[in-house]
Amino acid sequence: MDLLTHGLASFAVARGFFPRAGKLVLVGTVLAGCLGNLDELSTYFGAPAALAWQGTYLQSLVAALGIALVVFVVAVGTSLGGFSSGRSNNQPIENPRARISALIVAPLFAAFLHVAMSVCQSNGVMLFWPFNAKRFAMDWLPSLDPWILTILILAIAVPELLYLVSSEIGAKSKKPRGRTGALIGLALVAVYIGARATLHSNAVALMESRTFHGEPARRALAFPEALSLITWHGIAETESALDQIDVNLAATASFDPDTSVRLFKPEPSATLDAARNTRVAKRFLAATQMPRANVEKTDVGFVVILRDLRYAALGDTRHEIVALIELDPANHVTSAEVMWARELRRLF
Repeated sequence: MDLLTHGLASFAVARGFFPRAGKLVLVGTVLAGCLGNLDELSTYFGAPAALAWQGTYLQSLVAALGIALVVFVVAVGTSLGGFSSGRSNNQPIENPRARISALIVAPLFAAFLHVAMSVCQSNGVMLFWPFNAKRFAMDWLPSLDPWILTILILAIAVPELLYLVSSEIGAKSKKPRGRTGALIGLALVAVYIGARATLHSNAVALMESRTFHGEPARRALAFPEALSLITWHGIAETESALDQIDVNLAATASFDPDTSVRLFKPEPSATLDAARNTRVAKRFLAATQMPRANVEKTDVGFVVILRDLRYAALGDTRHEIVALIELDPANHVTSAEVMWARELRRLF
């Protein structure tokens, strides 16, 4: 999920559940909800760094706990240094014990919410690292969801506008400013994600119930369309091929799996086995949802290219990562590396 969405969601958490905790808690909560996005900086250091960091260490439950702890320590130090809690129509917490509790719970809530929203996407996160390196991806939400962004912006902006209007006419309210709007916004986001989850399940079930060019689907994945809740980008795996097809849940009766784009699997070979057994390939395959291999013969041996069809389904080819393994005629690996797909296109 993008930084802005995480920031707004964390702001809504602070406003909705800790409305009287003061500015320090608000800032700490937003910070805790955004620090997980530091893994996005890895893209500036190349494809190997992006593969190693995106969705890994900073997106786990342990990392969320650590982030909340760091924010708490910094916030307490800042508070002791004289950070002003600020007073408006929201009276900050006067009880020191309650204030400390808010400094602990609010950032922890935001950090865990960050991880939960990341799991709902398709990139995959190591939820239980360092105990388990398996990636989890629900494929419910796009990386940038305009509907969630709109809900959160309105949930925060509308109460602010109402406050400005009421202050102009001299009306005073004893209720914490923005609390109701933030809670409504978070509730609507939860309902929206639940709807996305149900529709995703329907899209997968539809593909798994059909045959593609005479072959039953062994498994199917459905990836979200950012603007549409009823359109999903599907990939079905059969015995001989990977079938790409869009699923329109508003017209399931006319769904024709034989109109899919077929990508045939390579024949089993010693070349492909040797390539898949490399450390680079294992790391790449551990991060993929629907891998596809291409084996090409060259003048000096073979080239094996591993891709993840998830990128094409999501329309995110700019950030697509591939693995390139070169082998000699005796199937000995001569080079293996991870690179951006755009770099691969310049080589071949």
